[in-house]
Amino acid sequence: MAPTPKRPQLETTLAYMAVGVILSSILAILTTLLLALFQVEQITPIIVQLPLVGLPIGFMLIMALLVVTVIRRSRENRS
Repeated sequence: MAPTPKRPQLETTLAYMAVGVILSSILAILTTLLLALFQVEQITPIIVQLPLVGLPIGFMLIMALLVVTVIRRSRENRS
């Protein structure tokens, strides 16, 4: 069997952070939509505002992951 390649910890951490932030933002959007569908009068403001902050942060994490991956691969190709 071929040995499994070692995944860099920074890339793994950035990927899991991006997935977690984006997933929680999507769940907050769905929660807001469901609460509006069932005509709940008082929606917690943090649920409504979480996607406004979480989605841009998730995008920035994905861009950071892209930069880190490109830098790592260019270093691997040089050596």
